[in-house]
Amino acid sequence: MPRAHPVEAGNEVPDNAIWFDLRHPEPAGGQSPRRHLGIAVPTREEMQEIEVTSRLYVENGARYMTATLMCQSDTDMPKTTPVTFILSGHRLVTVRYDEPRPFMIVGNKLARMCPANANGESVMMDLLDAIIDRAADILERISSEVDQVSTTFSSPRARPPTAATRTFSRRLGARAT
Repeated sequence: MPRAHPVEAGNEVPDNAIWFDLRHPEPAGGQSPRRHLGIAVPTREEMQEIEVTSRLYVENGARYMTATLMCQSDTDMPKTTPVTFILSGHRLVTVRYDEPRPFMIVGNKLARMCPANANGESVMMDLLDAIIDRAADILERISSEVDQVSTTFSSPRARPPTAATRTFSRRLGARAT
């Protein structure tokens, strides 16, 4: 049964590896996939500066996609972060500098039960499915919060906003952007 295990910089990568999850890679730390798969690994700056029209491309036979994902959406300081997905052959490389929840969900799922026929494409589909589910959950929660605020402010008995409702409105606005 396939299993996950960390590969330290400079160590050999197993030939049967299907997912390289690069978290906080340093320039030297990205050498393993470059050497093993013959692909370029974008830096954080390259991922952040990429044009919307350039988020999908092919280079040296590898397919690249950079997406902006939500992080820390359950906190008072939600943020977005770029993540690059690279499919090279039947292997997936993900490059990220934050911890979007879908990566934990899929990682835990694969740790419990990784199908023998798993490959980079199937892992990417699992990740995309988890990302879409998470985005839907976030939108549903925000919609509920907007409904609450709307009801509060449009009620015929609505009082002038208090400091608490102004704070809530600001927090809600920050999450919706």
